[in-house]
Amino acid sequence: MPMSDFLRNLRGKIGHDLIIMPAASVALFDQQQRILLIRLSDTGRWAIPGGGVEPGEVPADAAIREMWEESGIVVELVRVLGVFGGPYSIVDYPNGDRTAYVATIFLGRQIGGRPQPRDGEATEVKYFTKAEALSPDLPRAPTSQAALPGVFHAFETNSVYFAPPTFSPPESVE
Repeated sequence: MPMSDFLRNLRGKIGHDLIIMPAASVALFDQQQRILLIRLSDTGRWAIPGGGVEPGEVPADAAIREMWEESGIVVELVRVLGVFGGPYSIVDYPNGDRTAYVATIFLGRQIGGRPQPRDGEATEVKYFTKAEALSPDLPRAPTSQAALPGVFHAFETNSVYFAPPTFSPPESVE
């Protein structure tokens, strides 16, 4: 995946150290309730269209931009499906970079375009049934593994998802 100028500059200063990166993705369903995934050109793995939020960019804009760039589809955002992150969202890249993503996944509705790879990040754009999308046999990108709860949640409910908190202040705090 191409690296933004901002991220390239940051990596030039901090090297491969772990960074936290905001991301935005779009879950898009067709009339048969299949979800759209893209096959990434660098790994051949499948992922929800999405990517990093640039400095000063609104996450909703990033989601719409990434969907267009990666899949050729223009969407309007219907609602937030959830916010996903945590230990399963850390990705170790082949070049040594480490990134922990905090992703906002939106539910989208297609308003234009047609499914086709556009920017070189994807080689294929395809709809999957729930069983196919959640199959352990489907090769997923590491970032898609982090978003897997989002895919599951998109099929299951109309409520907004976030991981339940595991932190509570010490009893002695007043």
